[in-house]
Amino acid sequence: MEELQQPKLQFLTCPSCAGRGLVDKKTCEECHHMPMKAWTGSVLLYWGKKISFLQIAQDQTRLIVRNSINFTLLLFGALGVVLLSWALFLFIASGQPVLNFYRARSWQLFIFWLSLGTDCYLLYRFQRELEKLKHIPKKKFEGVIPVFRQITWEQTKTLPRNKMVDVADYFTTHAHQAITKAWQATHRFNDAYVAPIHLMIALLGFEQTQIIFSRIGVPFSKLKSKIRNNLQLQPDIGTGQVVIIGPQVQQLLFEAYFLAYQFRQKKVEVTELLEAVSAQDNDVKELLYDLNIETDKIKNVVAWLRIKQQLRQQWQQFQHRALLKPKNNMDRAMTAIATPVLDAFSQDLTLLARGGYLMPVIGREREIKTIFQIMQGGTRRSVMLVGEHGVGKDAIIEGIAQYMVEENVPKFLKDKRLVSLSIARLVSGVPATEAQQRLLIVLGEIRRSGNILLYIDDIHDMTGITSGNQGSIDLADVLAKSLSSGSILALASTTPGEYRRYIENNSSLGNALEKIDIKEVTGNEAIQILESKVGSIEYKNQIFFSYDAIAKTIELSSRYMHDRQLPEKAIEILQEVATGISAERGKNAVISANDVAAVLSAKTNIPLTEITQEESEKLLSLEQKIHERVIDQVEAVDMVASSLRRARAEMRDVVRPIVNLLFLGPTGVGKTELAKTVAAVYFSNENNMIRLDMSEYQEKASINRLIGAPPGYGGDSGGLLSEAVRKNPFSLILLDEIEKAHPDILNIFLQIMDDGRVTDNVGRTVDFTNTIIIATSNAATQFIQEQVQAGVAVEQIRNTLMEGMLHQYFRPEFLNRFDGVVVFKPLSMQDVQAITRLMLKKIQANLSSKGIGFEVTDQAVADLAQL
Repeated sequence: MEELQQPKLQFLTCPSCAGRGLVDKKTCEECHHMPMKAWTGSVLLYWGKKISFLQIAQDQTRLIVRNSINFTLLLFGALGVVLLSWALFLFIASGQPVLNFYRARSWQLFIFWLSLGTDCYLLYRFQRELEKLKHIPKKKFEGVIPVFRQITWEQTKTLPRNKMVDVADYFTTHAHQAITKAWQATHRFNDAYVAPIHLMIALLGFEQTQIIFSRIGVPFSKLKSKIRNNLQLQPDIGTGQVVIIGPQVQQLLFEAYFLAYQFRQKKVEVTELLEAVSAQDNDVKELLYDLNIETDKIKNVVAWLRIKQQLRQQWQQFQHRALLKPKNNMDRAMTAIATPVLDAFSQDLTLLARGGYLMPVIGREREIKTIFQIMQGGTRRSVMLVGEHGVGKDAIIEGIAQYMVEENVPKFLKDKRLVSLSIARLVSGVPATEAQQRLLIVLGEIRRSGNILLYIDDIHDMTGITSGNQGSIDLADVLAKSLSSGSILALASTTPGEYRRYIENNSSLGNALEKIDIKEVTGNEAIQILESKVGSIEYKNQIFFSYDAIAKTIELSSRYMHDRQLPEKAIEILQEVATGISAERGKNAVISANDVAAVLSAKTNIPLTEITQEESEKLLSLEQKIHERVIDQVEAVDMVASSLRRARAEMRDVVRPIVNLLFLGPTGVGKTELAKTVAAVYFSNENNMIRLDMSEYQEKASINRLIGAPPGYGGDSGGLLSEAVRKNPFSLILLDEIEKAHPDILNIFLQIMDDGRVTDNVGRTVDFTNTIIIATSNAATQFIQEQVQAGVAVEQIRNTLMEGMLHQYFRPEFLNRFDGVVVFKPLSMQDVQAITRLMLKKIQANLSSKGIGFEVTDQAVADLAQL
């Protein structure tokens, strides 16, 4: 899918004053105190508000006078109402008829009538204030991305007035206060110009900024300390110089406005200023980076606040935008025709959007724009969304419904309804022929109405429908004919598997619909979608999520839950975490990233939480733990232990298995025992081992036993390996006698060891990145024994094997996939005696549990070892 062009600004600086606004301490005649402007490609942005002590005093005086007048008028109006009540009371107390009240004359009524005049004047003042309010123009749908053409400073002088925007008119009161406080702080610190650090100081005084940093989990004490140190590096103002707004802050003002425009905000808020200052390359960005606050963190938490505000305003927002939208099925031209049968088997999504019942769509602008472009000018104007369950196909459709209500859509979609047809309701309880008749009536109503965009979820259900007890019929052909004629526009959705099975080979339906692949959301988009869902979870469970908890949910669920899709799987994890923490800690608990990791650990049996002191000690003493069961073979034990420590500390290639090892040596030297010990020590259970005897996989067809047979060949169940790893992704895979496997089987493992994954028979990706793969082999056993007896060093033996002798058993590229090839030495008599003692200890422990004593003499150990 074609990527959207990123919006951008071209900054233009006055050539006379170099962006200062002053020449020899006087206002620059070239720019008139507007030394920097920004070109969006269509309009020119400038900052027209001057900041000085005189201007600040004038603004404050004007505000005080305005509020005083309004308060006085309001108070006088209230006095008039009180005096009216008093006059009415006195009139009734005098015994006169109430109907004669209008004839009464008194000073109280005079003041009341006078207050009515002042009330009217107060309303007039309020109306004038409302008229002065300006909202940022709404970003409209663009069918074609315009080409960005730059301009020069001289060309800005020839632009018409309607092409120029004073961004100062679109800042909220708090945003203006932040800029003013930044200027005042610059004066207070005796600095030369307003820099981003001064703006950051001002922003910290606002509640929204404090909420953002509390969500991120940064102590204000640390932040203030960093800022204090940075202020010492700012240049001092010269004698007689005037404090100006620095070029970086001037750019920030335009960038904040542009952000608000991109996100369809009415005004530039404090949050847009914070997002702009954290994204720009400046001292603030470096300061935040030192506190482990990346730009994306600020961006995503600002989006979180923006989403919450949008949800609060959604009802009023959609009510206002839909004032002229028909409240029934008619369009504004009164030309639409009633659709009773369609209404019986469908749901009007634009009606739900108008009522504010649909969640705001986050991201997905690229997909929605592509859909509009196809429907606007494609040869096939109907579209099919193909994506796995949980990737957000329905969210895209709901987003289109909201755009249609706002009428932020191409002209051909304006004043139309988006209606979701239910296949289940259409075919329920009737013979196949009647279901077909229903569909024909529905399509006829849509065609005649002319104001309906049809949506069919799980469109594959229309293929080969069995309805009632009277055979089956394919409704897909009926629909395809209507779509191909162009008389009906439709959207549809299905999964990749169902698309391949039912639609790809169904030429009629496949030819009528343009396919768009909907991929799983990732990164910031996934985080922001989760933020839009988390509010209801927090409210229900009376807890709070930190930003790190949400980001960790995306990271871990994406990495360790491959059988589900984002954002659905992440939302379910958040619900599970919230329920557990609420029950454990009670109300107002703050959920951290480690809490999320603990829940994922319990679900996957993979250690994901921070390393505890107890686990740290266990990792440091791995060699000792392993040697309690494995005698000698120091090289093999050291290599395995080092690999496990690197894996737990995340110091490994996370797209490959934890470690791939090849154990070489004669039978009985401890190759399998070491693998069992690793499973017992690191995975806490010897049963966390998938053991495959590769001598059983000497035929090419035995691949089906590993990853499952293809569809149509008894492939409904998965393979022994793929299913075992899918159900228990944190395990050790032991491949005994690997040299006996068929070469095609080795190719499967070559892929697994390199990519960390394999696709099973039903198209599922099975993740091997949390497995340890240990292959054992008896290859070149006689050579190893001879070299050891000859006193050759183990390292030299291994080098000889790798340089050529093993190539008669394995291809070089297969051998290169192993992180280590370990040669096991034949056991000495002393080693055999030590192993004998270990085995006898097990027998001793078993007998002791039954109350039977058991003692072993040294001579008995020697005799048993010899035998």
